[in-house]
Amino acid sequence: MATLSLLSKSYYIVFVLSLSFIGSFPCLDDQREALLEFKDLLFGELMADNSTDMFLGGLETWNSSSECCQWALVECNSQQVTGLKLYSVFPTLGKTSTVLAPIFRIKTLMSLDISYNSIQGEIPGIGLRNLSELVYLDMRGNSFNGSIPLQLFHLANLEFLDLSDNMIEAVLPNEVVGLKSLKQLSLDANFIHGELPEEIGNLIELKKFTVPDNQISGRIPLSILQLRKLEVLNLQNNSFSLEIPADIGSLVNLTTLDLSKNRLSGEIPSSIQKMRKLETLQLENNMLSGEIPTWLFVLKEMKKLHLGGNKLAWNNNLAIKPKCKLSSLSLRSCSVKGQIPSWISNQTDLIYLDLSENDLEGDFPQWLAERNLGTIILSDNKLTGSLPSQLFQSRNLSVLALSRNNFFGELPEINTTSIMVLLLSENNFSGPLPKSISNIHRMLLLDLSKNSFSGNEFPAFGPDSLIAFVDVSYNNFSGKFLRISDSLR
Repeated sequence: MATLSLLSKSYYIVFVLSLSFIGSFPCLDDQREALLEFKDLLFGELMADNSTDMFLGGLETWNSSSECCQWALVECNSQQVTGLKLYSVFPTLGKTSTVLAPIFRIKTLMSLDISYNSIQGEIPGIGLRNLSELVYLDMRGNSFNGSIPLQLFHLANLEFLDLSDNMIEAVLPNEVVGLKSLKQLSLDANFIHGELPEEIGNLIELKKFTVPDNQISGRIPLSILQLRKLEVLNLQNNSFSLEIPADIGSLVNLTTLDLSKNRLSGEIPSSIQKMRKLETLQLENNMLSGEIPTWLFVLKEMKKLHLGGNKLAWNNNLAIKPKCKLSSLSLRSCSVKGQIPSWISNQTDLIYLDLSENDLEGDFPQWLAERNLGTIILSDNKLTGSLPSQLFQSRNLSVLALSRNNFFGELPEINTTSIMVLLLSENNFSGPLPKSISNIHRMLLLDLSKNSFSGNEFPAFGPDSLIAFVDVSYNNFSGKFLRISDSLR
C-alpha cells in the first residue's frame, strides 16, 4: 500500500510538472505577430499620439516582449492561440471588417467573439473560412451588411453562431445545413427574407434557433419537427403564415416557444400539452382562432403565457385551477367577460398582467391592488368604481393602463416613485389631482385626458423629471395653467 501511495504521489508530481511545462510554452511567432498587427490596425494612430500606458480594453497587455498566451483576452492550448474574447473592445473606432484580416491567419482559433464593436462592411466570408476549427463565433451587435456568406456554412465544427443585431440582408440559404454540428443559431434583428428552407431540419444538434425581427415568410417548415434537441425556438416578428405545425409538441425539450407577431392562423395545436418543460409560450398578435385550451394551465413549468391580439376566445363558464406559477400573462382581446377571473388571484408570482380589450366588469379588485405587480393593463373594458389607495403604494408598479373604462372618484395620494407610465384617459375621474403626482421623477407618459378632473392648480414637475408626454385635455381645470415646459425648466 505504501508503494502504491508513493507511486500515486510520483504520478501526481509528474502530472503537475507536465501542466506547468505545457503552460510555459511560448506562443507561435506567426500568431503573436498576427495579433500585434491586429492591435496596430486598431490603435496604431492613437498609440502614436498618446502615452503607451493608455488603456486599450485589455489589448494594452499585448506587446512584443511577452508571450501572447499570457495576454488578456487570449486563450491558448499549449503554443497555439485557440480563443479571442474581443467583446466590445473597440466599439467607438468605426472600423471596417478589413481590420480582422490578421486574425484570419490564426487557423487554430476555436472561439472568436467580436461582438458589439460596430464593425462595418460585409461579413468577410473568405477570411472566416480559413478558421476551419471554429466552434464558437459571436458577431452580434455590429454593423455588418450585405448577405450571409456561404463560406460560413462550410465551418464543419461550428456549434454556436450569432449574427444578431446587424444589418444583414439575405435569404437564408440551403447551405445552412452544412453546419452539421450547430447547436445555436441566432439571426435576430437583421433583414433576413424569403422562406425557411426545408433543409433546416438537418441541423439535428440545434438547441437554440432564433430569427426574430426579420422578414421571413411562408409556412413554418415541417422539417423543423426533426430538431428534437431544440430548447429555444424564436420566430417572433416575421411574416410566417398558415397554421402552426400540428405536431409541434414533438419538440418535447422546448422551454421557449415564441411565434408572436406573425400571420399564423388556425387553432392552438393540442400537441403543445406534451411540452412538459415549456416555460414561455408567446403566440400573441397572430390570427389564431378557437377556444383557449385549459390544458395550457396544467403545464407546471409555464411562467410566461401571452395569447393576446388573436381571435381566440376564453371560455368564461369553466373554472380552472392552474398548476403553473405564472409571472407574465396576456389575455388581451380574448373575450374574457364578467369580473377579473378569480384564479388569477392565486398567481402570486405574477408581475405582468394584460387583460385589455375584453368585457370585464366590476370594481378594481383589492387583491390586485395589494399584489405589487410591475405592469397592469386593463384598458378598454367596462370596469367601474374608485381605485383602491393601496394601488398607489406599490414599490414595483411601473405601468398602469386603465384607459377607456368607467372608473370614477378622486385619485388617491400617490406614495410611489416607481410609476413610469400612467394612462387613465376616458374615465369619470373627478376632483383635483393629488400634488404627490409631481414627485414621480421616473414618470415618462401621463395621460389623464377626457375625465372630469378639476382645480386651478396643476402639480409642477421639477427640473429632474423625465416626463416626455402629458395630456390633460378635456377636463374641468380652471385658472392659470402652468405650461409643462415651464415646470421642467
